[in-house]
Amino acid sequence: QDLDPENMIERELILIKVNTEPDFRPEILEIVDIFRAKIVDVSPKSLVIEITGTTSKLEAMEELLRPYGIMELVRTGRIAISRGIKAVRA
Repeated sequence: QDLDPENMIERELILIKVNTEPDFRPEILEIVDIFRAKIVDVSPKSLVIEITGTTSKLEAMEELLRPYGIMELVRTGRIAISRGIKAVRA
């Protein structure tokens, strides 16, 4: 059954591994904070960032991180559920 875009909640999750030179780390952390994302792994030269949200939110963050060097990116694809009491039955 198709969900009405006006009456659904949709989310997607991505994990992004970003190259982090020491000079740019504070800028990347600011982007993470603005998007309410999480740092899930830290190494001397990379960060792995987890972010959930709408597809447009994730694409916006990806574009902002691209200049720093995205080393790897994986995404779940969209998931959705209807708002309110209405339920989709199996």
